[in-house]
Amino acid sequence: MATMAQRAAMPSARTERRKAESRQRLLDAARQLFIERGYHATRPQDIARAADVGYGTFYLHFADKRECFLAFAEAARTELESVVSAQLAGVEGVEPQLRVLLDALIDYAESNPGVLKAAMTDVSVIASEGEVGASLVERWAEQWAGQIRAGARVGAIHADYDPEVAGHAIVGLIRGAAACGRQRRAALIDTVARFLTRALVPEGAEETAKHHKFIKGKADP
Repeated sequence: MATMAQRAAMPSARTERRKAESRQRLLDAARQLFIERGYHATRPQDIARAADVGYGTFYLHFADKRECFLAFAEAARTELESVVSAQLAGVEGVEPQLRVLLDALIDYAESNPGVLKAAMTDVSVIASEGEVGASLVERWAEQWAGQIRAGARVGAIHADYDPEVAGHAIVGLIRGAAACGRQRRAALIDTVARFLTRALVPEGAEETAKHHKFIKGKADP
């Protein structure tokens, strides 16, 4: 038999579970609408209606549409990183890792049509008063910058690059190359992987680059 304390906690646990469920329903609806309509054509009431919850419920979870969008973009980033990390586990060498990374990106994009395009909406365009926060593109560029710094420290990557500039350049290259379309998948992966390897690895550092863990996977320390 449940104690008084346990009985008192049960309604609270049930309430929290329902709150989490309604928030997820809102995020699922927002994801679909942001993909189909884009950020500007999607209204909070549209999201609430698609989630089959009251309009006021939206504001119990999100201060405004921008906050909801940022939650959607963060969820997409987490999903993608999980896919990429799993496929990178055990892979070493700059070029092999780049090939696996690109392959994983395309796999995710094909399995989740429109998600990355929608999630890459420029946060500065939708910013309200207050802190803007980092966009998905900026987060990726920062991660690339960190990888470049780590590679430069062990001699596998050019040390004379500005990591932030190089990080944004790499993200831009991958986004631009993706416009070639999935039907040219093999050419996209081969060209971008070789291009970036030649740009990143210094002459004479090929052997070091072959064994460098450029990008960490789930099973990597």
